[in-house]
Amino acid sequence: MKFQDINIKWDCLQISLTQNCNLLCKHCMRTNKFIQKDISFEIFKKYLSNFHPEMCYCLLLSDFGEPFLRKDLVDILRYVKSEGFERVDVVSNGTLFQNHDIKAIVKERLLRKISISLEAATKERFEDIRGTNFNEFISNIILLRGYKEKFKSKYPDIFLSTVCMKTNLLELPKIMDLAHELRIDFVDFVHLNSISLDMFNLNMNLPGFQDKLCISGQHLDTCDSELVKNIFRQIHEKSLQYNITYLPPENYLSKGNNGDLSKTMNTKCEIPYKWIQIGSDGSIFPCCQISKRIAVGNLNDSTFEQIWDNEKFKKFRSDLETGTPNDWCKICNVYKGKRF
Repeated sequence: MKFQDINIKWDCLQISLTQNCNLLCKHCMRTNKFIQKDISFEIFKKYLSNFHPEMCYCLLLSDFGEPFLRKDLVDILRYVKSEGFERVDVVSNGTLFQNHDIKAIVKERLLRKISISLEAATKERFEDIRGTNFNEFISNIILLRGYKEKFKSKYPDIFLSTVCMKTNLLELPKIMDLAHELRIDFVDFVHLNSISLDMFNLNMNLPGFQDKLCISGQHLDTCDSELVKNIFRQIHEKSLQYNITYLPPENYLSKGNNGDLSKTMNTKCEIPYKWIQIGSDGSIFPCCQISKRIAVGNLNDSTFEQIWDNEKFKKFRSDLETGTPNDWCKICNVYKGKRF
C-alpha cells in the first residue's frame, strides 16, 4: 500500500543514488572521492515503492555524490518514468556528461531539470575551488545544449547553482555573464551550508581539511553587508539585461526579479512538510540540510506511513513548530529565515 491517505503533497522526494564523487571541492566537507555508498537498482526500487508520483512535485535523484557516476543512470531514469514520475531532477557537477548517454536523456526526456553546480565563472577561480578543468566543464554544458537543440527538446531545463561564500563573492555577477553566454535561463544562488566543520570542532590542519571553505567564516553573514547588497544589485541588473531568472540566497534587495521575496521568507521552518530525503541505507531525513545527522526512521524497518506517524518524527516536527528545535536546525539557513 502506498502512502496516499495523508493530505500533503511534498515539493521534493529526494533519493540518494550514490555518495561517490569524482571531485573534492573546497566548500564540500568530503575528503574522499569514492566512499562506496551506492544503492543497488533493486534496493532503489524498494525505497521508491513506498511513494506515489502524486505525493510529490518532483523526484530528486541526488545527494552527496555525483549521479553521473552511475553506469545504470539511464536505466534508473527510464524505470522511474515508467512508474509515473514525470518530473525528475538531478544535481550534477557537470563534468561527466561526455561519458554518459546524455543523448538518450535528452531525446527520451528522462530528466526535467539538471542543476549544474559551479562557484566561479573564471578559469582560475573555478579550478581552484573545484579542482577540475574549466574548459572541459564548459564543453559539457555546450554538449548538453547541443542535444536539446538537435531534438528540439525543452527538457531538461538547465540551471546553474552557485554556493555563495566570502571567497567567491566578487565572482557572483560574472556567473550571470556566463549563464548568458551559455544561454542558460536560470541561476540559483544559495548560502554555504550551515552545517560546517565548525560544528564538529575539527582540527583544520588535519589531512584533507587544510584548504576547506565549509566553515562559518566563509558564510555571507560574515561579509560587509553593503558589499553583499551591491553584488546582488549587480546580479539583479544583469538578470534584467539578459532576461535570466535568478534566486538570491535571501532577500538582500527590497524587490527581487520575481517580486517581493520577503513574502516567502520567515523563521518558521516547514521543510518536513515539503521535503523527504532517503539515504543510501534507507534512512529517512526530514530535509537535505541535516541529512546523515538526524534520521527519523528507516525504510528497511518500517513503511513510510509508519515513519511519518512515529514518535521521533512527530517530535521533530513539533519541536520546529514550537520554536525548540535540535542544535542542527538552530544553525540552519532556512530556520534562520533565509531562502536556502
